[in-house]
Amino acid sequence: MKKWYLALGIVATSSLLWTSCKEQIPSGLVLQSTASVDTTYVSSTIETPQAKVLLIEELTGATCTNCPAGTKMLKDFQDQNPGRVIVSALHSGFLTEPPGGAKYDFRNTDADALKLFFNEGDPGKPSATFDRVQPSSGNSAGKYFVLKGQTGSDWLALVPARLSKTTPVNIYMESDYLPASNKGQVTIKLAFTQDYVGKMALSLFLLENGRIDKQSDKDLGVIPDYQFNHIFRKLISPVGGDLILDSLNTKVKGRVLEKTILFDMQTSGINGWNPDSCLIVAAVHRTGDSKEIIHAQEVHLKK
Repeated sequence: MKKWYLALGIVATSSLLWTSCKEQIPSGLVLQSTASVDTTYVSSTIETPQAKVLLIEELTGATCTNCPAGTKMLKDFQDQNPGRVIVSALHSGFLTEPPGGAKYDFRNTDADALKLFFNEGDPGKPSATFDRVQPSSGNSAGKYFVLKGQTGSDWLALVPARLSKTTPVNIYMESDYLPASNKGQVTIKLAFTQDYVGKMALSLFLLENGRIDKQSDKDLGVIPDYQFNHIFRKLISPVGGDLILDSLNTKVKGRVLEKTILFDMQTSGINGWNPDSCLIVAAVHRTGDSKEIIHAQEVHLKK
């Protein structure tokens, strides 16, 4: 997915500015600056739909003693479904302070803003959203953040249910780090494989893998060399996403939208990000009464 090529047979091209979902940004949140250029056209070639990719957003913390078991379960989901499960680890709320003597602090205001976006306060940990849908049954029925519990039965039920879904839009990405300006660059291509009626939005965020530090565990005490992955570092889009082709109520099959974005990187200081270990996640989702993620993709930041 790192490389993609534009389909032939362009019928029309126009540049569009995307409208931000400003009403969904929590009060007081100041987003870091981004710059983007957007183009849309209709292709005569209708693509074959991609397999649906599930996005799991996990609430976790370095002093949450039950969280290592939750993280392992999510890793198992990824191993069992190669390329079809993305995990984002939000270090926000209680039980996220670093253990004594820890080197890093994974908490950040963007993770706090995303947690607030779901309007569920400070849920227990470990808990996770599965494509931002609210299950109709189970211990967390009607909630976005589903508690793992002792057996993880609710998590186990949600994975096959979400992976059985189809998606009306394909997502392609390529990205890179620009050291001269200390910026990241990501180019997104959305290609509609079916007609889609209604509003949808694109959310982009940056994750980081491979930080080694202390983690509390209920059985092992403090693990000195725990590997933290999928650390949520930055919202690239507004917290509620950028509206996709909002002037078009129906996005017809064959419609393509391309978007190139430049965004600031934070690479200095002890908690600065390592561009070699960063990932970009793109999620297309509904807006309004439903936050359901329709499809998602992930690429490494650097080529």
